[in-house]
Amino acid sequence: VGLAMGLGFLCKYNALYQIICFGIFFALHPPARIHLRKPGPWFALIIFLICTLPVVIWNSRHGWITATHVAGNAGLHGQWHPTLRYFWDFIFQESALLNPFFFIGAIWAMIGFWKLRRECPLWLYFFCMGAPVFLGHWLWSFHSRILPNWVAPSVLPMFCLMVVYWNEKFRSGSRYIKPLFAASVALGIFAIAIMYQSNLIAKIAGQPLPGEIDPSRRVRAWDVEATLVENARKKLADAGKPAFIIAGHYGITGLYSFYIPQARAALKSETLVYSADSDEPENQFYFWPEYNYLDQRKGQNALFASEASLYKLESDWLWKWLTHRPINYTTPELVSLPPRIAQEFESVTDLGEQDIKIGDRVFHRVHLWACYNLK
Repeated sequence: VGLAMGLGFLCKYNALYQIICFGIFFALHPPARIHLRKPGPWFALIIFLICTLPVVIWNSRHGWITATHVAGNAGLHGQWHPTLRYFWDFIFQESALLNPFFFIGAIWAMIGFWKLRRECPLWLYFFCMGAPVFLGHWLWSFHSRILPNWVAPSVLPMFCLMVVYWNEKFRSGSRYIKPLFAASVALGIFAIAIMYQSNLIAKIAGQPLPGEIDPSRRVRAWDVEATLVENARKKLADAGKPAFIIAGHYGITGLYSFYIPQARAALKSETLVYSADSDEPENQFYFWPEYNYLDQRKGQNALFASEASLYKLESDWLWKWLTHRPINYTTPELVSLPPRIAQEFESVTDLGEQDIKIGDRVFHRVHLWACYNLK
């Protein structure tokens, strides 16, 4: 158990939640405390702490940047202004993500089982392993925005409690559980099919969704964008100097490095795609010397690529889409070149924005600049 939690922590820091959940279980179920008089749990805790040493040592040498990053995500750096907006966002997102039927069923089970917690220690164990994480984030949504995936460690034990609770109801003769379960599975299968293959929407509705709201937009058309960016880089390199790529976001840096064959091959020798430089660590690339283009690429040219805002659909787009009428869009404002990039090069030429399409649908937009002679 200690090794499993330790390896989990090295993958994602929220493995720490499990120690808190164990503590809550021991507090709520006195018979379980007999284990605390045995060496097993304490050896597990020691093994877990040993596994955390790489993270602790590295952070101590780098200004505790990870702690600062996590605190920033949790909204600890800003002043708290009480609001219900994040609370309702959290409820809607989790309900949609976990399947509305399962979400309500899990919440109901967490409340309904409480009278039976002493008779069913396994149920209480499932509750303690999931509910504190979920409810803790739920309460924190009154303070800051909660991303939907933050409660991931709570989902499996919550669903385990849901299954045993409603299975007991089904065995006791409740008739409505079976049709509700069938409906929830059917909804889940349909949602998964749509999410993984959004082109099915076109077959059902007679036309595809606009690319701007396609549920698979975030994972599609990156190969098209990477090809466009690489072609622009090659044209820049034809001017007589080597040319490399600077991406305005660390995620885009990774995507270009994967989808551009030359960039993927260059990872073994000289980096081709870099993340924009910064004075303070804004992402992982800051700590990797091979991504410091200021030292490696002096005098060379670069193509700077920044994600541009998508076209905005007007408020009546859904009605027009359902009735197969032309949809009107509002063109967003142009992306500006970061002053730091302009200062790093002798001259910069704006190449404009490009639509990244699959067929006639726009999935991404990218703004390009040709940057000459890195200082």
